[in-house]
Amino acid sequence: MIKINNLASVIIILLISIMLAYASFSGKQPEAYLFPKIITSVMIVLSSLSLVHYFFDKTKKMAEINISKLSIYLISLILFIFFGEILGFYFLTIILFLTVCYFYSEHKSFKIIIYNILITSLFMLFIYFLFSILLKVQVPRFFLF
Repeated sequence: MIKINNLASVIIILLISIMLAYASFSGKQPEAYLFPKIITSVMIVLSSLSLVHYFFDKTKKMAEINISKLSIYLISLILFIFFGEILGFYFLTIILFLTVCYFYSEHKSFKIIIYNILITSLFMLFIYFLFSILLKVQVPRFFLF
């Protein structure tokens, strides 16, 4: 278990949000940076509200993070980065989403697995619709897709 101070994590997230906002607002093509501008602006607002909430909250306690529970997620993200070119974006996203849903679900029955497959399918349809049709942005193109 690692104990993390809430104030330190809020300030780090706020600084990361500000750096990402600076990078997105200093781009040369404003149309290409519209989505990152919106996301970073929301990140700054939410992290600022979290900082304000920290100072008004009277129960300031240390957060405990279980690294062993996060290891599955971190390992799957690393594998996603390394095998992205070989297996493709959509296929690896499905595998990553199913893996995370399976390992973090409390009950591992057949019904839960079918439910996770259904949610994953809907999530991938949403991702495809969002990037390909609405935003008209190319996802990383690999040889499978």
